[in-house]
Amino acid sequence: MHLLSKCRTAFTAAVFVLGVAGGAAQAAPGASADPSDNAGSRTFAAQSEIAAVLAYWTPERMAAAIPADVPATSGTAPISLRRTPEDKAVGVVDGAEPRGGVPMGAADIHSMSGRIFYTGDQGGNYSCSGSTVNSNGKRVVFTAGHCVHGGGAGRGWHTNWVFVPAYHAGSPYGVWTSYQLWAKNGWINNGDRAYDVAAVVMNPRNGVRIVDAVGGQGIKWGIGYGQYIYQFGYPSNPPYDGSQLYYCNGSTWNEGGFPTISCTMTGGASGGPWLESYGQTFWAYLYSVNSWLFWNPDPSHVYKWQGPYFSYDTAGSLFDTVKDM
Repeated sequence: MHLLSKCRTAFTAAVFVLGVAGGAAQAAPGASADPSDNAGSRTFAAQSEIAAVLAYWTPERMAAAIPADVPATSGTAPISLRRTPEDKAVGVVDGAEPRGGVPMGAADIHSMSGRIFYTGDQGGNYSCSGSTVNSNGKRVVFTAGHCVHGGGAGRGWHTNWVFVPAYHAGSPYGVWTSYQLWAKNGWINNGDRAYDVAAVVMNPRNGVRIVDAVGGQGIKWGIGYGQYIYQFGYPSNPPYDGSQLYYCNGSTWNEGGFPTISCTMTGGASGGPWLESYGQTFWAYLYSVNSWLFWNPDPSHVYKWQGPYFSYDTAGSLFDTVKDM
């Protein structure tokens, strides 16, 4: 795993790990979202609510946030309640450069990636990773389902949810608050990690939408396994401290219906993007997100990650639900 230097051309060989939507979107022909399979939660929209969340996340609280919950044991993962999410369609949505007055040279993988902070549904302050994704509404961040909801019976939505682009003990782009959290019912009701993906609609900041401010990745679904990808995240479990964006790269393989890749990033990278076609254009295509990690003999020695397979049933229908918000 490698530390990513602040340089748009620093695409040297390496290996990674766990979003916003905006711009003209080209979805799969004939595909439409099934809102009954996606569950949304209103978060904060009133100025008083937004101000309260921003005031809550002091630099001290951000520094003390712990990584999102990870499996209790290494190498064991719950079997999906469905063998493989159905691939109803192939979809491609291109990314977008910023339009909010941000200098082009200042926007890159760092501005489109960020650290997530939230208060868990059972208490405690946590951190994840995520990335902006282009859509008509230009307001969406993609991450892992477990970064927005506890998953399974008796669990609930996380609160005080914010996204900090280009995090480095602060951000040149500020702190962005969530408006709505969206996840798949397969994750919300059953904790099924085949559906461990989420989309968050963000509030504008100073009248500017997040993709207009920092740019947004594209997204693909239904393109199959065996893709060469770059994987990004903000690992914060030892030996990392969450202050830097790291990456891994390599070809994915199918392991039990889940895209899998070798990577040593630790907890806190959950929700960070897996990007296909990275480095070929200003933006790349979201292929999956960091979901599940495996270690040996302890969580400081991670050796591989898995993510949910992006089919229309998982990522495509979720994107269609939020793309116009």
